[in-house]
Amino acid sequence: MKNKIVHYLSLCKKNFPCSSRNRAYSLLEVLVSVAILLAGIISIINFFPLGLQAQHRAGDVSTAAFLAQQKAEEIRRDNDRFNRLITAIRSLRNPTQVITFPNNNRFAYCFCGTSIIDPRDDPDDPRDDHNVPRVIILYSLEYKGKNEVLYEMRFDQ
Repeated sequence: MKNKIVHYLSLCKKNFPCSSRNRAYSLLEVLVSVAILLAGIISIINFFPLGLQAQHRAGDVSTAAFLAQQKAEEIRRDNDRFNRLITAIRSLRNPTQVITFPNNNRFAYCFCGTSIIDPRDDPDDPRDDHNVPRVIILYSLEYKGKNEVLYEMRFDQ
């Protein structure tokens, strides 16, 4: 009988090298894996609003680019053959009065001859050159509470 038990135990060890106690997960292992899972889920949840904000901002920049192009075309259309309107905008050192778009009250615009985003004239950077007419698109005061510059477009004849 004793030989049968020893033989049976040796067969069990060959087929099942670990005892049932060693094969189960401990409470500590389960808690660590749950903590890692929760950390991953929380990080994804934290990045979700940032993605939505970036998507909203990208939409606003796209709309601002369209509105800037529209205003630049209006100035070109209303300019006379002596380019008085574009010359007047080109000579502005300070922005004109900010005007809210009547069809989209989230955005406003103004004109200037210098860059508002980068007012210092760097000779190696043509984007901040002075004496170049610009239309500047901003968030309106009614929408954001302050005129935050959203888009600045240079234009000429």
